[in-house]
Amino acid sequence: MWVFVLEARPLPETAEFAEFGGAFVLCYQMPGLAEDPIRHASEFLRQAGWQVVGVQEEPARIGREEAPEPEHFDQALIDDEAYVFHQWRVEDNDDETRH
Repeated sequence: MWVFVLEARPLPETAEFAEFGGAFVLCYQMPGLAEDPIRHASEFLRQAGWQVVGVQEEPARIGREEAPEPEHFDQALIDDEAYVFHQWRVEDNDDETRH
């Protein structure tokens, strides 16, 4: 399983824009789903209303025993991919504007 972390922020036209300053998105993808896992995840997140602004952890192939969240690893086995948002609120940015 490919596992990596992207940093994203909500697009201005989404409801999340007023509430969330951004998110770290833990991405799980089955090998072979896409030639470029980061590009595929970026397109998925954009369709969900989020813009990728950085790569926090590059894709690495891991087994279930190494997965940070095994239940999401298992979900990706079923759906070929899973994305877990760890969001922070706008007011938690300590005077730093994230979007």
